[in-house]
Formats: sequence, structure tokens, C-alpha cells
Amino acid sequence: MPVVDDWVNDPLGIIQNIYDKDGEVESGVVRDYFASRVKGNAMSWIPSLNDTPLHTLRPNSLVRYRCMIQDMYDPEFYLGSYEVVDTKTGKTNMKSGKYKDVAECASFQQINMESANNKTLDRQTLYGVPIPGESAWVKASFTDRAGVKAQPSTSYTPVRCKRSLEEDLSVESEAMETSDSTKVASSETTPVLESSENKRTCVSDRAAENSPVLPDLNFPLPEENGISCLIKVYDDIDAFCVNDMVEFIGVLSVDPSLAQFEAEDQGSESKVCADGFEVSMEEKNAHAPPPSLVPRLHAVLGMKLKHNNPLLTSSSPQEDGFKEVLARLQGEITTLRQHIIATLEHILFGDKLAAEYFLCHLLSSVYARADVMPLGKFCLNLTCCPTTPEYSALLHQFLSSIVTKSHHLPITIDNMNKIRLCPQKDYTANRLQSGALQLGADTSLILDETVLQAGQLDANGVKNMTALGNLINWQKVEYDFSYHRQEFMSDVAVLVLSEAKSLLPSDCLLPLAASIPAGVSLQDYFSRVDNLMSADFVNKFRTYLTAAKMLDYSMSGDIQTAIQDDFVNIRKDDPKNMTIDDFHKLLNLVRLLSISHLQSCPTQNLWTKVKAMETQRKQRLPQTSRNTN
Repeated sequence: MPVVDDWVNDPLGIIQNIYDKDGEVESGVVRDYFASRVKGNAMSWIPSLNDTPLHTLRPNSLVRYRCMIQDMYDPEFYLGSYEVVDTKTGKTNMKSGKYKDVAECASFQQINMESANNKTLDRQTLYGVPIPGESAWVKASFTDRAGVKAQPSTSYTPVRCKRSLEEDLSVESEAMETSDSTKVASSETTPVLESSENKRTCVSDRAAENSPVLPDLNFPLPEENGISCLIKVYDDIDAFCVNDMVEFIGVLSVDPSLAQFEAEDQGSESKVCADGFEVSMEEKNAHAPPPSLVPRLHAVLGMKLKHNNPLLTSSSPQEDGFKEVLARLQGEITTLRQHIIATLEHILFGDKLAAEYFLCHLLSSVYARADVMPLGKFCLNLTCCPTTPEYSALLHQFLSSIVTKSHHLPITIDNMNKIRLCPQKDYTANRLQSGALQLGADTSLILDETVLQAGQLDANGVKNMTALGNLINWQKVEYDFSYHRQEFMSDVAVLVLSEAKSLLPSDCLLPLAASIPAGVSLQDYFSRVDNLMSADFVNKFRTYLTAAKMLDYSMSGDIQTAIQDDFVNIRKDDPKNMTIDDFHKLLNLVRLLSISHLQSCPTQNLWTKVKAMETQRKQRLPQTSRNTN
């Protein structure tokens, strides 16, 4: 029987035991086995790729990886099971090829590539990147609770004997002896088909250290750092989509022979594949980068993340852990909310009304879609902002200290003309080039229009401004596949800072009633917010923002009737004073205000407060803007 930690240090041994017992390795059986092991605190026994240096992790051990799926490659074929022959006795037995890149056998054994018992299967390959815009406090919290810190392995030596291209093409099975074992690459170093559409995988035995350049890790946000990963999925391969945030648990593969990274001067030779198809150097480099930079992870478990807040481990409102956290917050919500409003009021220069709207903006998210209309979004356009990039930078610095994901984008002519906001398919490298709007759900995006100067937008600039408008209005991003465009749904809370009404659309236009103290720099003014934010309050604030978004909101029959009657009465007096759009905005605002009080159902008092807030806001607007905002 395996010892207690074998499932972490030797998962492939466990999987082989399952194969020896059942004669096959069903993904469901493997998933159930490891799911039963990671309950409770056992998750902390598994090292994290996000928090542990790659060179300290034991190859073929179990690791976990928190990421966003940036791209999905074509399915690939691999050797699911294969026959090995004992060269001394002639006896044969079968081995499982699942959850590994390399088919292995002992030094006294030989793989029979022509055996009729060999079975070819397929798996899905995903490209994972660190969650874009993830806040520093989130990363630090996950690192602190990462649990086991792996030590460098002293027993692993990457020794490999390799077959030539001619041997691969003729599928000859020769004995290749090393000091430890004989290994045959099962997917990335053999000429097997990579997709159901007869796409191809090239053969390359060049080691990563021979490459003169580094691969583009394709992070959506250029300032990101961290590790990307090629994730092989065997179970529920259709369960994951681009932009999903997922935590995978799987077998780490970092064998050097997996690299197919080519130098740019390899010439036409680098375009020849074993199956007769031509493939570009760029595609080879993108799909098989050095595993020392982009490791492979063979997933045994994959859990979609509802959020990435390390302070709230529950992912569902029905879980006991969430109910306990919610009960504690509700017990002090009056004091906590007053403290939050006072903090937001400070960063908005004493504007209490703006603080209420800003809190509603922080709690907004797309909870449903009615046809093409996203419900729950609340893009806030703050006008009369200080016309200095320092303010938006300081505001983003504050925002990143309380939310889990955020990004700051200055709207300048140069930025709009040069950067790529929408992801674009690169058919040469056969991958999806990331864009700055490829963001995970519940990301806070600050658009600073105060830095916009007069100038000319080129075709890319117009395209980018259109993309921002579509994101705000419809919460969608059109990915460019050259021959067509495909819409991907988003859930990004957009805050627009501008001097006057923005060129971009918004759900709520609010001029700031700012009163900046004379003779005080913005840096000094924002530093004073530290006096309002103790460590205990900050953690409660962070937990509160995530917990409030997870509330199950609904309206009782009585409040629905009262609101409908109120709408009819207002329309009777002056139809222009309450349009259908105005009514929809009020319904959205009363929902956000209710969950800001951690209430799952609005009250008559909150409905009255929402109407008063809207009346006060509209009084600040210029006369020409009141009917449209």
C-alpha cells in the first residue's frame, strides 16, 4: 500500500496502480481519488506553481496552479497505454501513458511501438497565464498560506536518449538505455497528429539552452509577471473556456526534451514536419516553449474560481463557511459601512454622494443577461477630476489595495493608436495573441481620460475606442480572427475619470463636488487615508466586497408592488421625469445599495434613498445632460 504522501510525491505511481488494477485509467476514477485526498487542510500539502520557484519542485510530483485560461490549442493525440517487453525474459506488460508527456520503461525493457495493444487517445491543451491584474496583497496572501515549500530535488537528473526523425517515421522500437530508465516522448516529441483536423506537431530535439531568444509568454497585461503553463486536460475537456479563472491540480512535467524552441536562422529545415505538413518556426516556438520557462501540467483536478479572494475560501453562498463570514459582517455592517463611506469620501475629496455611488460601482457585476443586455453592470463616469495623471495613479493604487484585480489604462492618443486591446488570432504561430481587455471576471478597470490631448486617432485607435465602448455598453469584447470576429462575454467594472463628460458611454455620470485642501499635494492628501485603514479594517473591507457580490438578491412581492405603484404615480405627474431607462437605473441602483447593506432584499427606505440620490445627482448635471444621464 502507498504511504500517506505518495499521492503528492508520486502521483504517476498511484495512476499506474489504478491501471494495473482496472486494466484502464478512467479520468473519473483518477479525479475521484485525488479529490478525496485534497479535502480540508490537505490542499496545503501540494506546492503551488504560483508561489514556489520552479527549480525547487520535484518533476512528476503533484502541484497546483492558479491561472486564467488565455488560449486553447487544438486537441492532441498521445499514447494512452503501451506495451513494454522485458529484453531478458521476453515477457510483456502494459503501462499507462496518461498524465505524462514521456512514455517510460526500465533499462531492461523495450517499448513495442507496433503492438496491437497500444491505445491512442486525445487530450485538450490549455495555455494558462497568471490572473491579469491580480493585486499584490492577493498574491502575498496566497504565498503566505501556500503551505509546503518544496526543496530542490537531488535525485532527479534529466538524462535522455532520443530517437532520430527517421526512426520516428519508421516507428522502429529500439532499446534506449540510460542510468535510470528509457523514455519515449508520447506527444510533443513524436510525430503524432495534434488535432482532429489533422493538424500537426513537429519533432525537435534541440534543448532550450540552445535557443538564442526567449518566447513571448503572451500575458494580457505587459506589466504582469509570474509563470505561464501548458495544461493538459483529460476529464471534461469542454468544461473550460477562454478567460475562465481556474485552479488546477496536476502532475508537473518539466522534461527538457519537450522544448521545440527554434532559432530564427534555422531556415526552411525548421518548417518540415514528420507527417509531411509544413509548420512555421513561430508555431513551434509558441506551442512547445522550453519547459524551464513554461512547464507542463497534466491536470487531475480543475476547479473554476468564482473569485480569487484568499480571505474568503467559500465559493458559494450555500456553503457554511460563507454563511459564517456573512453573519459576522452583517453583525457590524452599520459601523463597517460608515467606515467604508468615510474612506471613499476622503479619496473623493469629501464628496459623500460620490462615495455612495463609488461603493455601488465597486459592488457591481454582471449577474445575468437579458438577450444581449448585461444586467448588473454600473459604469461610473466621474467628471471634474483633477487634470493630472497623478490622481488616477493614486486612485488605482488605493483601489488595488482593496479589490482582487484591477488595471489602470490612460486614454491617450498614443496608447489608443499603439496598444492592442482586443485579442487577435495569429495564424502564423497558431495562437491567440492576448489583448489588454482579456481580463477575468470582476476586474476593476480605471480609464483615465484626463490625460487625453488633441490628436488624430488612426484605424487602430478608432478600433480600440469602439472596443472600450462595447465593453462598457454590452460587457463583451470582440476577438479578431481575421476572417471573422467572435464575441466573448466580459464582466469588468469600468470607472472613467474625465474633466468633462467622457467620450465613452457610461451608466452613471457624476460631477465631483471636490474640495481639495489648499497647499496640500495629492500624494500627501492620499497618504492621510492610511489613518482610516487599519489592518483589521482593510481585511474586512476586502472580504465585504467579495461577500456582498455573492449575495442571493431578490425582491419580495410587497416591495415590487410598492415600486411599481411609485413608478406609475411619478409617470402620471410628469412622464418625462421618469423614463423607462430611468426606472431601470433605479432598479439597478437599489439592488447595489441593498447589497451594500448586506441585504438580499430592498426595503422602502432604501428605495426612497435611491430616488433622493438620483435627484441630487441630476441637480449637479448641466441642463443639456440631465435627460440623457
